[in-house]
Amino acid sequence: NFLTGTSVSFILSRKERLSTRFEYLSVRECGSSFRYNHFWVQLKANNLEYSRLGVIASKRVGNAVKRNQAKRLIRELFRKYRSHILVPSDVVVLARSSILKLSFSELEQLFIKALRKSSCHL
Repeated sequence: NFLTGTSVSFILSRKERLSTRFEYLSVRECGSSFRYNHFWVQLKANNLEYSRLGVIASKRVGNAVKRNQAKRLIRELFRKYRSHILVPSDVVVLARSSILKLSFSELEQLFIKALRKSSCHL
């Protein structure tokens, strides 16, 4: 960061994101799906050396501000805890409206649990 002079990126790079419809559909059709109260996690092992993330927040989550807030939360959780994914995978997280009602620490605990459980089933 700027205080210590080290370069730390808080943004997922382009290569760490799912971007095409085909990639999302491939995870949905060929991957494992796990449903939780506040989000769904879909995982599919990839042939890369790193995991990638795709986030879906439909209008059911709320207006644009709420959808973007949910997506930012999920991206931050993925960035922070991607090391919990045992096998490099493509991960799609579908946000539900209740995701915004949780505190960040509660959401962190659920997300870690979800990643561990779902990556064991690959």
